[in-house]
Amino acid sequence: MRKVVVMGALVALMLGAAGCAAQPNASGSPSPTQSSNQTETLPTIAPSLIPTTAPASVVDVDPASFLQTSGDYVFRVGNGPTWCTISPSFALAICEQNEISTRYAPIPVPSSCDYSYGYQVQLMSSKPADGSPTAFFPCSGGAFTDPTGAPTLHDGQRLTVDPFNCYVAGDTARCENTEGAYIVLGPRAWALGEGTLQ
Repeated sequence: MRKVVVMGALVALMLGAAGCAAQPNASGSPSPTQSSNQTETLPTIAPSLIPTTAPASVVDVDPASFLQTSGDYVFRVGNGPTWCTISPSFALAICEQNEISTRYAPIPVPSSCDYSYGYQVQLMSSKPADGSPTAFFPCSGGAFTDPTGAPTLHDGQRLTVDPFNCYVAGDTARCENTEGAYIVLGPRAWALGEGTLQ
């Protein structure tokens, strides 16, 4: 049932339901809404709150411990309010949290989005052929995953499910793909990076 709901949500996102998507690309499916298209000034995050590399002492965990019946790998982030999903079937990693859990300044909502924005960050497995962003804030009508019962990835631990690896620093997660693109999310910090392989 969860897979049907998730697939429906993704289809709605991809088709731009309720005007949530950005401009359509050549194939008719929408490009992700991206904060760099904003004319508003994005809030700044102190660099010290954004993990940049896993510590040398990082502990790699067994991915099987995080595998759900849906085929997704889901984990709670340390002791914080954030959770992340690596979804091989959708070729993405997504981290999310409830709006009331965030302590960073609100992210300006694009005019094309009628739903929630700035509380999920999404990372594709590789750079999309249409040139749309690899890492972005999606316009979201709800959670991608229900974290109820998901195990915790603790501070200093790393989960790798090719082509993604995610690690936790305090109450913040960082997920990267093999092209170097990344997302960061925690109650006090977010970051998006397109990587070096374009």
